[in-house]
Amino acid sequence: MSIRSLRSAMAFLTVLPVATDEGAPGERLGRAYFPVVGALIGLLAGIAFGIMTALTSPLLAAVSATALMALLTGALHLDGVADAADGLLGGGDRTRRLEVMRDPRLGSFGTTAVVLVLAGTVAAIASITPARAIVALVIAGAMSRLAMLAVVAFVPYVRQSGLGSAAWGGHRAFDLILGSVFVIAVSLLDWRRAAAALVVVAVTAVLVSVLARRRIGGATGDVYGATAELCQLAALVVFATRA
Repeated sequence: MSIRSLRSAMAFLTVLPVATDEGAPGERLGRAYFPVVGALIGLLAGIAFGIMTALTSPLLAAVSATALMALLTGALHLDGVADAADGLLGGGDRTRRLEVMRDPRLGSFGTTAVVLVLAGTVAAIASITPARAIVALVIAGAMSRLAMLAVVAFVPYVRQSGLGSAAWGGHRAFDLILGSVFVIAVSLLDWRRAAAALVVVAVTAVLVSVLARRRIGGATGDVYGATAELCQLAALVVFATRA
């Protein structure tokens, strides 16, 4: 693993200008670093939440943190939520569903899904103290990108081209193991809630994967993005519980 791999992961998962001189994200996209990038995004969002809480209110601060995460990722994962919802929950055969997922227009399922994910994320963050929110966002960011990496590793990619096709390739299990080591490390920040969050995140990722397999035969880039957003929300909800 190297700084080049980290740059590749950041170029693929964020809008930060860290791509190679050729403008490409790099070989294998630095997949093992997906959880690292997720944790960094969560850390920045957590810091923003703490600052805005001191200046305004928890609700406005949570909106700011959620907006920052969308900004840093170019809303790519939210776009995946919308397209995946329209395609996987809509009618038609496999070919039709894939066409719907590629269509840039939003349908009723996609619009509803994005609104619910954003509302849930804001509500979960707003209900957490600033100190716990930083930990929650770091762990949720890391776990959700590990879940994405797991889908990349275990669910076949169904398109011949597209942004998600770049994530498909060899050494997926190796990258998953390295990413898991990082997630275990950051989970020590709050291991009890992290352990519960990991279970909920795993169930969420499995449900998305099973639905995608049944409806379109595997994964697409939109499924990857939806997995990241839904698993991040799942982890945040665990940290928002009062137990």
